[in-house]
Amino acid sequence: MRGPLPGPVGRVRVDSEECPIRTVVATFAIPALISVLTFTSAVAFWMDRSVANENAFQEQAAEVLEMDSSQEAIAVRLMDEAIDAVPLLALVRGAGESATLVLLDSGAFDGVFDRLAIEGHRHVMSQSEDPFTADLTDVRAVLVAPIAQIAPDLAERVPVDAFEAVVILDSDAMPVVGSVAGWLPVVSVFSAAAAVFLAVALVMLSRRRAVALITVGLAVLIAGLGVYTWSRFGGSIAAGQISDELSRVLVTNGYAVFTRSLRTEGLLLAILGVATIAAGLIGVVVEMVTGDRRQATKSVPPVGSGGTLR
Repeated sequence: MRGPLPGPVGRVRVDSEECPIRTVVATFAIPALISVLTFTSAVAFWMDRSVANENAFQEQAAEVLEMDSSQEAIAVRLMDEAIDAVPLLALVRGAGESATLVLLDSGAFDGVFDRLAIEGHRHVMSQSEDPFTADLTDVRAVLVAPIAQIAPDLAERVPVDAFEAVVILDSDAMPVVGSVAGWLPVVSVFSAAAAVFLAVALVMLSRRRAVALITVGLAVLIAGLGVYTWSRFGGSIAAGQISDELSRVLVTNGYAVFTRSLRTEGLLLAILGVATIAAGLIGVVVEMVTGDRRQATKSVPPVGSGGTLR
């Protein structure tokens, strides 16, 4: 009498066990890569649409410059430039800042703001690491006018070139995307396509597709929360590292305005992730119900099977 053959039994045992490497890849590596690719695609798409795009940049930059806190900081900077030229103007600093702020709010500098937005986009798209400066000599008369009402003699001493190179943003506060602007559409599309491919492959090749769908949903949810968190709190983190007051105010306001669409993208990704998780949970419930029905069907003996063998 022969014993059982060890070969087939060994193969069955190996097939029945899950490969540890495959489990780790499917559970952690692929979902993590999906999350990173989704995050990268969202950020690249936002930069290409909101920062690299000239019209969008100018509209948002003009909005930043029109904010009250931005204009207050600009008024302080203009008075700093005037005081550097004529130190005695420090005696009328408060009145000069208030008068300058009234002019900024009156729309007298709308043309200047438009020019600053255009020049700001050119600086962002360049590869220059110098601070962003603006030549405001053409509006010197408007700037000196409120000072002349307070101290005419001091106003006359302000030289023409006092506002020739006004620093708007320090070099460490000015983003430069010119070196990567051409790659932004490619990175956005490639990252999105790769994330979708990995998600579909993970679900289709998984033994439990519903569980894999939940994993994909978690990856997308994490990416969406990451995008939203970065757009929501990145401005305060970046501004905390800037010492210049005007640069800090403009960076804070700039993040609030420019990342508005990025926050929307993050929320949409988070909603998509939650919807995918919900679909996966529904699939798990369906699998459980179907499995219970099959088990119950197998446990019921067929009709006529209760007879005895003769």
